[in-house]
Amino acid sequence: MRAPALAERSFLLGLALTTGCMLALEVLDTRVLSVVTWYSLGFLVLGMGLFGLTAGAVDVYLRPQPWDEERIGESLAKEGVRFAYCIPLSAVLLLIVPLRVEPQLTTLPLFLLFSLGIALPFYPAGRVVAAALTRTRFPAGRVYAADLLGAALGAPLVPALLAVLDGTSATIALGALAALGAAAFAHAASSRAERRRALWVGAALAACAALNASTSHGLRPLWIKGRPESRENVVAEKWNSHSRVQLLRPIRAPAALWGGGARCPSKTVLQQGLEIDGHAATPLYLVGNDLGQLDFLRCDVTNIAHELRSKGRIAIIGVGGSRDIQAALLAGHQRIVGIELNGRLLDMLQGPLSREIGISERREVELVHDEARSYLTRHAETYDVIQASLIDTWAATGAGAHALSENGLYTVEAFSLFLDRLAPGGILTVSRWANVETARLTALAVATLQARGVAEPRAHVALVAAGPVATLILGREPLSASDLATLAAVIPERGFVPVALPGQPSLVPRLEGFLSAPTRAVLEQRALEPVLDFRPSTDDRPFFFNVVRLGAVFGALPDETRGTIEGNLVATRALLAAILSSLVLVLAAIVAPLSRRLRPATPPPRPQLRAGLVYFGAIGLGFMFAEIALLMKLSLVLGHPSFSLMVVLASLIAAAGLGSLASDRLPLTRRPYCYVYPLVLAAVLVCLNVAWPWLSAPFAQASTSVRVLFSIGVCAVVGVPLGIAFPAGLGLARRHLASQTPWLWGLNGVGSVVASTTAVAIALGAGLSALLWVAAACYLALVPCIRVLSKSETE
Repeated sequence: MRAPALAERSFLLGLALTTGCMLALEVLDTRVLSVVTWYSLGFLVLGMGLFGLTAGAVDVYLRPQPWDEERIGESLAKEGVRFAYCIPLSAVLLLIVPLRVEPQLTTLPLFLLFSLGIALPFYPAGRVVAAALTRTRFPAGRVYAADLLGAALGAPLVPALLAVLDGTSATIALGALAALGAAAFAHAASSRAERRRALWVGAALAACAALNASTSHGLRPLWIKGRPESRENVVAEKWNSHSRVQLLRPIRAPAALWGGGARCPSKTVLQQGLEIDGHAATPLYLVGNDLGQLDFLRCDVTNIAHELRSKGRIAIIGVGGSRDIQAALLAGHQRIVGIELNGRLLDMLQGPLSREIGISERREVELVHDEARSYLTRHAETYDVIQASLIDTWAATGAGAHALSENGLYTVEAFSLFLDRLAPGGILTVSRWANVETARLTALAVATLQARGVAEPRAHVALVAAGPVATLILGREPLSASDLATLAAVIPERGFVPVALPGQPSLVPRLEGFLSAPTRAVLEQRALEPVLDFRPSTDDRPFFFNVVRLGAVFGALPDETRGTIEGNLVATRALLAAILSSLVLVLAAIVAPLSRRLRPATPPPRPQLRAGLVYFGAIGLGFMFAEIALLMKLSLVLGHPSFSLMVVLASLIAAAGLGSLASDRLPLTRRPYCYVYPLVLAAVLVCLNVAWPWLSAPFAQASTSVRVLFSIGVCAVVGVPLGIAFPAGLGLARRHLASQTPWLWGLNGVGSVVASTTAVAIALGAGLSALLWVAAACYLALVPCIRVLSKSETE
């Protein structure tokens, strides 16, 4: 008996719910991976999501029997249920696999296993999306629009879930929502049994999410960045879209100084630890209003600014556990503005712990929840001191090249802004680990001063170290004789080390070379070494923490780097391992099955086949290169990569959905109209790249809502023509390559998977602008392909 026709509205709802869960899962997986692994693997989620989707789509083409017209409704419902329960299965795998990155072959199969764990739920989701797009009789543009618009609504769902749930529970809750999508498919097919099954699965997963969130003994990570995690001292845990914050039990213990002077005694104090993403730690000193107990903070080289400017206004970038605010109060500053990106940290500081740390009732203190660069751009207030002490919270060092929230604070443009916000005679102090980071920090300071027209940068710069930390002191004007006299007295008194002072040669020959560089070109030449790259980071190359050149990560490193750049090496090796894993998986799960099983009796014309394969491979590469370039560039505008991920993915995919919807009404398969959209798209990317510095600068001073609107506008301008390319290509290919559609779909997925990881490598080596140039080149390459594909049978 013939099955009833699918109800279009329920079908489109099911598709939108499925794709919304897919996008939300990608965002959530990046958050969970930032806890259990390294931030640099966030782009692996994008790649493996695309891999799973493409592999599922290929399977639909190779095994079409479940997707015939009589069975497609029930098959969509069944596959939607599989997607629903694969989501928590994937989450469990990510929690228990102890991922490590070592320069050994064993790393590859471990990465493959971990990558497959990420891709697991995207495989059934790919089957659903491919069947919905290609096996139903609804207009392709309308279905593709529902696909993309649903996905666009998935990204904003993540912060709402993480406001009330932990990362694992939020992932399980997504499974419940995916089951509702399966129920909508079943309703579209009038299948009561499948609808009942989907609703039961959804209810069970919702109950599991609630139960897991209600206990501290549920599904939690066992391995954090290659080591087992103990939770016995955790008393509270909060998540948001860019961190997991844990509050530890209070203890009375010796206070840890980041950079304690050699002549400074230790002191025991009551404190609680805060851990961010399982790797970064900061103390909360529970001294109430008795700040005198914290007099030992004067012995930390991170607070040397207070010896030079003990009064006036200070802006503290990265409040953490309020340690720097307590030191500023102790020094006597009349106005203290603490700028903190992580709202969960501020919740703890302004909550029940506020009285115990002694800042809640201090009129001098103002806590601001914002990204520091954005806040200082929008507010013209000037300060006597701007202080940034290890604000990467150590996790970004482990992330190496790719923690863009903090990297955006370590660029020539950012440092120039900070100097603009200093009052006359003001100083900027930046504390970093006293290893190879110090060299890049010095080069960055010199480049900033050179960009501002300073003839003698070294007169503005001092570098003082203690233990594992060095503090850069950067003056808007040359450091005064009084400043130098104060440093000359404090340094031996506290047991600090004068690494570089105005008027004296640096203790480190490399730093002396940077400080004495007469021009930016000479500085860049001296900073680029055969193995290490200390060139000043910029907004176009904001990878401050990556100092190892890509070609050197598996070779012998200089002795001076041993024990100092492990996090850097882990991040870069993880990136290369991700690229290799992506290649292995797409060859094994996409290219090989297609090659083995897709051999038509009548081969298509070779020119058209080559043109089709190049066309769909190019749009896969171009889309991802453009998307990742926008993710990185707009993260500097929006203030955090997780925020950027949600805004850019949602708006770019929604715009692409509108472009796809419009493609049904445009003559994109006829000459000369078929040549218009790739030329327009390439022109948009080129213009955006060229105009970006002038285009983005005014919006950097705007409020958060205006910056979001600007980002949505940029994504809309790029996304609409991006969304046209795929359905237009399918229309062109139907003339000659109808039997080769699986290859076209597969090559599109291969291009996207490969681009999702190689884009980061390109940006590391050549900058973010290079990504947009490459994306524009990919879309220009469509023109000769379209010329071949648009030929009529008689040509």
